Amino acid sequence: MAINDLLISRFYSQIILEDFSIEDQARLLKKEITVIGCGGLGSPASVYLAASGIGKINLVDPDKVETRNLHRQVFFQETDVGKHKVDILKNHIEKLNSNCNVSTFKNKSWEIDFNEYKSDLILDCSDNLRTKYSLNEECVNNNIPFCSASVSDSDGQIALFTNKPESHCCYNCLFPENGDVDANDCAESGVLGPTVMLVASLQTVIAMKYLLNKFTDTETIYRISSENISIKKNKILSNSSCRLNKL
Repeated sequence: MAINDLLISRFYSQIILEDFSIEDQARLLKKEITVIGCGGLGSPASVYLAASGIGKINLVDPDKVETRNLHRQVFFQETDVGKHKVDILKNHIEKLNSNCNVSTFKNKSWEIDFNEYKSDLILDCSDNLRTKYSLNEECVNNNIPFCSASVSDSDGQIALFTNKPESHCCYNCLFPENGDVDANDCAESGVLGPTVMLVASLQTVIAMKYLLNKFTDTETIYRISSENISIKKNKILSNSSCRLNKL
């Protein structure tokens, strides 16, 4: 079957959208993304991106499934407890879309050599500040686009930074790195399960639009509240005192 016929038969419902095309679908097939953290945010984001036609996904997470994960990490089952999250997701994605190439890394993000592979976009779905700051620095230094999301209680936030060499605006501009980055671990705070899926879905839409050059709200923070059922956005300004700002 010709590639266009294959894309049409599988992704027909996407391709017929007014702001989508078969050319867009073919572009997604050539894209590579890296998902850091395969829990409540990373598991649905990676599955939805694979289902949408992304060609290659790198999954990074050293953790195994725990019983306490199951109320919000719905791609895992009770029988998965004790198994590595990246292995379960890889198996799920390959059964869902055999045309998606999946690589797994059972490492902390700061143990990964980002020079080994070049992603078109890195999705930060981690649950701790140490990972977010180390990822941000790696992406700034290597000019890799970086989409960070987090959830706590009934609230979530998403921001995408392009990290272009001619300008500077990064996660550290928005949240300056102060104090003990290990003191605030999102995994230890309460969270409403459906809020996590809501934020993950929006992060996925933002990622798809960016990969297709259809997302203009970069360097913008989206604040999502499932308590008030609201989304607010604000432009992020470059911080001249940011330690990563080399301009």
